[in-house]
Amino acid sequence: MALPFEGFFNVSQLRRWLAAIPRRFSCRDYLAPAPAAEWAAMEYTAASVCLPGIRIALEREGAQDLVFPAPLFPQFKGLAQYAVILADKEAKDAALLGGISGQAFQLELVHQGLQGCWITGNYRRLVATASARPNENILAVMPFGQPRDPEGARKSRRRILTSFSPDDPTLWPYWAYHAAEAMRFAPSAVNRQPWRISFSGHTLRFEGKKRESIDTGIALMHLECALYELERAWRQSADNKSFLVQIKDEHEPV
Repeated sequence: MALPFEGFFNVSQLRRWLAAIPRRFSCRDYLAPAPAAEWAAMEYTAASVCLPGIRIALEREGAQDLVFPAPLFPQFKGLAQYAVILADKEAKDAALLGGISGQAFQLELVHQGLQGCWITGNYRRLVATASARPNENILAVMPFGQPRDPEGARKSRRRILTSFSPDDPTLWPYWAYHAAEAMRFAPSAVNRQPWRISFSGHTLRFEGKKRESIDTGIALMHLECALYELERAWRQSADNKSFLVQIKDEHEPV
């Protein structure tokens, strides 16, 4: 049985999002909102990247009222625009699919020279609720705009790949190593990156601390981006805890 994201995003989308991954960072200081001329294109993107049961609502202003300070974290500056990631109350795997869809939207922002920041806790739900329909739950919010420091990704810290795996990733096929490297750049709550990844036989195995979570969805989006040029098949493990992927053609691109 195909997973919901299989075949949903096209090759052109995945290719440009893969290129955006190293440039993405959790932006907290904004120079200016996204240009007004780009708003219609962003609304189209927000609608087109959402998996079934997920919706991304965009708001032109009010992010300064949405987000409140969190102890021990850098403060937000220059807030204006934001997105609200929403899920139908009846949607299955809502947080997982919301993570995939929301990260696709964020990587498209990066491609357009913008940046955003996932927030799942320190925001005013009463403000975010104004964007929701009666049948929807709020999964997260995402302030976005033009970053004050366009090169902010250089300050991001990520765990080394061997900390995610019991194996030696340098012994894996290139496609598996490349996918794991893309996963390594995926953001997560308080930067914990609670994932495990391994390779055995012809299969890359990925597991999040919790399968049905935004963090797991974000990491899966990065894996899918890295595999964009390969014919691949995803499935879930028998215990439904892990995601497994194999390439269908043994010949890898040069």
